[in-house]
Amino acid sequence: MDSTLYQLAAQSPRDPQALAQLHRLATAPGEPRMLARNLHWGLLLVAALLLASGLIFWIAANWQEQTRMFKLMLIEGALLVSVLASIFWRRGRIAALLCATLAVGGLLAFVGQTYQTGADAWQLFATWAALALIWTLLARSDVLWLLWIGIAATAIVMWYGHLELWEMLFRGPRMRVQQIVYLLLWLTLAMVPWLVSLVPWTRHRDGMAWWSHRMALAFALAAWTTIAVIDLFTEERIGLAFPVSGLLIGAAMYLSYQGPLRDFASLCLCTLAANVWVLAMVARVAFEGSDSGGGLLLFTLAGLGCLGGTVSGLLAVQRKLRSQAAIKARAREVRHEFLHLKTFMVAARPGARSGARRCPGTVRG
Repeated sequence: MDSTLYQLAAQSPRDPQALAQLHRLATAPGEPRMLARNLHWGLLLVAALLLASGLIFWIAANWQEQTRMFKLMLIEGALLVSVLASIFWRRGRIAALLCATLAVGGLLAFVGQTYQTGADAWQLFATWAALALIWTLLARSDVLWLLWIGIAATAIVMWYGHLELWEMLFRGPRMRVQQIVYLLLWLTLAMVPWLVSLVPWTRHRDGMAWWSHRMALAFALAAWTTIAVIDLFTEERIGLAFPVSGLLIGAAMYLSYQGPLRDFASLCLCTLAANVWVLAMVARVAFEGSDSGGGLLLFTLAGLGCLGGTVSGLLAVQRKLRSQAAIKARAREVRHEFLHLKTFMVAARPGARSGARRCPGTVRG
């Protein structure tokens, strides 16, 4: 049993109605029902993921025994069944749409593999994201938005052409315009969950799909820091991408601390990216000269300072958020007590008492 119930029972020991309500709350089988519903929903998602993955692996196997038309009809049939299941099976709608989203990717991969359309890999993922965006908007599910963010992020990475780690570290930056466009694309992707939350018919039931927001923000922060480090260490002069990345990271940190996008997990991600950005700049300044010992000492002190400042700052923010949550909870309790007192005063009016005396069954002297 939750310890909060004991505390509430100790605060009102003489109120039998409150004690009875707390007893019903303590013995209600709501938690097992919630656990069973979440377990059923999770198993549906796992089943959809396994079915769609099996279909994609079957396409990748490229079996020679089946004809092209048979493979194409099988993939299209799986897509059609998934879409129809999402329409007529309400409880399994999210799982069916998850399977349909993966089936669309398998269909595009099969067409590109079989007929050699000549399209680049990023065009496949961009088309995949565009086709899956329709039911992702209508379903308003954080699970589908997580998958869609991953598909769109893969398209952006492949468009830039730095998918391999070796190329990212040693190939060097491309044109300045392409770098800025790359940074702005990640900014757009990071803003997608927030923009979706502003539209009533696409808004998540909690108002904001926080997991997809964190995932999109994490991808954007990783891309900004990566392009900043590449621009910092592959050029003699600091290019434009490094300060622009710093401004984007700072703006994301501010919005994660203030305003409607305030989220402690997002703030932690932004703080990590800011530490990487600062330490990269310190490393360039420290190891540019000939004194490697002094540079190592400077970098170590900067790392310790960033670590100490980050930990103390995040702890202070966490304490502040907890105190604000406690104040809001206390305000709700005061409001509830005020409404309860108002109801009691209305029931205790003289008219209510006289009406109670004149109820049927009373005997007058």
